[in-house]
Amino acid sequence: MSAISMRIDADTLAQRAGGSWAGPAVANHVTSIEIDSRRCGEGSLFVALPGAQADGHDFISAAADLGAAAALVSRPANDADLPMLVVDDVQHALTSLGAGGREAHIAAGGRLAAITGSVGKTGSKEMLAHLLQPGGCHASRASFNNHLGVPLTLAALPETPVDAVQEIGMNAPGEISALSAIAQPDIAVITRIADSHAGFFDCLDDIADAKAEIFDGLRADGTAILNHDDAYFDRLSARARDAGAAKIISFGTSDGADFRLVSAERHTDGMRVNAQARGTSLSFDLGMHGAHWAINAMAMLAVCDSFGHDAAIAAERLASFTNLPGRGAVSSGTFDGTAITLIDDSYNAGPASMKAAFASLAANPPQIMVLSEMLELGDGSASAHTALAPGIMSLRPRVVITIGTEMSRMAAALPCTAVHEPAADAEAATDRLRAHLRDGDTVFIKGSNGSGAWRVAAALIEALRDGGASDEGETHDAA
Repeated sequence: MSAISMRIDADTLAQRAGGSWAGPAVANHVTSIEIDSRRCGEGSLFVALPGAQADGHDFISAAADLGAAAALVSRPANDADLPMLVVDDVQHALTSLGAGGREAHIAAGGRLAAITGSVGKTGSKEMLAHLLQPGGCHASRASFNNHLGVPLTLAALPETPVDAVQEIGMNAPGEISALSAIAQPDIAVITRIADSHAGFFDCLDDIADAKAEIFDGLRADGTAILNHDDAYFDRLSARARDAGAAKIISFGTSDGADFRLVSAERHTDGMRVNAQARGTSLSFDLGMHGAHWAINAMAMLAVCDSFGHDAAIAAERLASFTNLPGRGAVSSGTFDGTAITLIDDSYNAGPASMKAAFASLAANPPQIMVLSEMLELGDGSASAHTALAPGIMSLRPRVVITIGTEMSRMAAALPCTAVHEPAADAEAATDRLRAHLRDGDTVFIKGSNGSGAWRVAAALIEALRDGGASDEGETHDAA
């Protein structure tokens, strides 16, 4: 999402990528960079990445047919009448384009906030982009937060002093450090340390240290924004200081937080939030449900304040920041002839985000829960799933539909009156859901992205839209 489009000429592209042009001359400036040929359009540079399943070079003609201006390749395609920027290694060249884009952005006076953490990265990134939008903002699309997504976002930075927001994720030690080095954040945010990546690390200490790599690229006089409620606050603060952070700003619910959540009272359209921002009282509406979103709002207001914006004015914009698709979006309509309300929290899941989601449902518990496996938890997977039982029992759903061995094993042992329906896959789960629906039911759906809950949500959302449903979670202007 970019309020001000990139605009890069052919010579600058070649210099940043370390390549040379072949084929016809580039007719116009490049205005977008894509790794999926299907997303290409007029002005796009198609990056022909090699891959295990498919080679981007096989889709150069498809990109050209959609109007792409040029392609970044390691070997020219003879059947495509398209300017081609030839490099030795396409992925390395993409990284170089990202680094060059950020360097030009810095030279123009542009500032960048980088966000990482075990939970809440993408939602917080979208929230911050929404807050910064009036003054112009460039932010990563979707969850473009890995070795491809980060350079894609940075390469597309406009050479103007617009505020930028970059989400940074990881699966292994060293990944965030490398990405932070090219992002060069002025502000580095860690939302929270939790066991969402337990399958890749031996302990939470290792996860915290890996997340702290975001400080490795922090610019001189940079700022670290950290969760004061987190057990790793002191460890992360020390790591930020060692990396040269000039300021450490805290957020959370504890008395010592610089940006402190005092209370969050739920209402129909979201929450009424009372807070303290550096000792100044703030009261504002947030168009989302769940205390965890109110806490993340404190962090994003801290970023706005650090960028020199008035936190109180920024907070007023949070009323129009609504539940995000896949992260609590609410839809109402008719599915298979039955009037229902869907709470779609299917974007992803880990132990911490499951717990937070269950807490947000306490005031209005769902009648049906569809839960798919939490992934990437390693040897702790069984115990992590078992630990979900008390939260589910407190909500007293009528039906629990599960996808995945560990989730199904947990639900089968629930000591409550809920009907448990294990399903082999998302299609079977949708069929089970259809059989149990009653008029007026609320359906809550959550699970890891790779385990299928989102497919159930997608099937319901498509049906609700076809039936004239109202989607409350798609009214914000962050993309």
